Amino acid sequence: MGIRTKLRRNRTQKKGMPPGSLVYIGDDQTEEVTMSAMAFDANGMDAYEDLSIEEIKTVIDSDKVTWVNVNGVHNVQLVDQISKHVGLHPLTTEDILNTEHRPKIDFFEDHLLAIVKMLHLPEESPDLDDEQVSFILMENTVITFQEKRGDLFDPVRLQLQESKGRIRKSGADFLFYSLLDLIFDQYLIIMDEMDDRIAQLEGMIMEDPDNHSLQDINQYKNTILQLKKTVWPVREVVNKLINRKVSYIKEDISFYLQDIHDHIVQANDMVETSRGQLYGLLDVYYSSLSMKMNEIMKVLTIVSTIFIPLTFIAGIYGMNFANMPELDWKWSYPAVWIVMLVITGLMLVYFKRKKWF
Repeated sequence: MGIRTKLRRNRTQKKGMPPGSLVYIGDDQTEEVTMSAMAFDANGMDAYEDLSIEEIKTVIDSDKVTWVNVNGVHNVQLVDQISKHVGLHPLTTEDILNTEHRPKIDFFEDHLLAIVKMLHLPEESPDLDDEQVSFILMENTVITFQEKRGDLFDPVRLQLQESKGRIRKSGADFLFYSLLDLIFDQYLIIMDEMDDRIAQLEGMIMEDPDNHSLQDINQYKNTILQLKKTVWPVREVVNKLINRKVSYIKEDISFYLQDIHDHIVQANDMVETSRGQLYGLLDVYYSSLSMKMNEIMKVLTIVSTIFIPLTFIAGIYGMNFANMPELDWKWSYPAVWIVMLVITGLMLVYFKRKKWF
């Protein structure tokens, strides 16, 4: 069963339900949902793994700045329990459970919801892997909901553990920025990798265009389209973050958010550039293919042209006339061969001087 089929099936389950009905929309997941947390202040940091829902509630209610990470959103009941504990609206919880949601940001009186995509480009494949990450930012708490285990957040965890930079001395808003920054930096890394692959593909096409090259172009076009759908809406998300004044995002974070904005603008520009390169590469492919065909046709034309006079000579001496004086001559056969070879040589010299090959 394809991904789109599964998504249609899940959406069909919601048909007729009232707004705020909680239904998981996404790939079928069998992994157990796990939860971890980090609670910190300027003096120290505590890390927790494999927490229960009651332990999560206790950590959230502590006086320290807390980061709760939920791996997996297919357990609707568990996500609903966390959402109700921190006071999320049912429509917000519904958005968290929809892993095909467009990147967005919603502001509320004491928290915000931000939904973005975490991207990964496999080394041996042009197909882009994406994973939705939902952020809940409150005064002293950041909650991240991920589709599955594994993320880009290890550098932030290391900073918290070793108290590098200002992260332990700052609040939840700076932690929120740091996590977003890692995700958006990955966009630039992927675009750099895409540029390298497109350049490599261009070299292969110039050297030897084939059907496999056309398939690669179409695959990368789909990847660029997916990148555009992912990166473009994020610009709006960051713009709202910069322009919206809320109590749980301090003024001094605005400068850092502007840096994120610059990264997103650059990523969008790189997406458009790569998109243009791929369409140009398609023209290069067809041009190279046409040149290759022209070379083949030129060789075939030269060969055919050389054989025209030879065929003419062979045709004359292949006629069944009784009175052909050359037929009785002792050296007639080698003489015809010499004439043919001389004609062939003269034509090749002529073609070479004309630079036809």
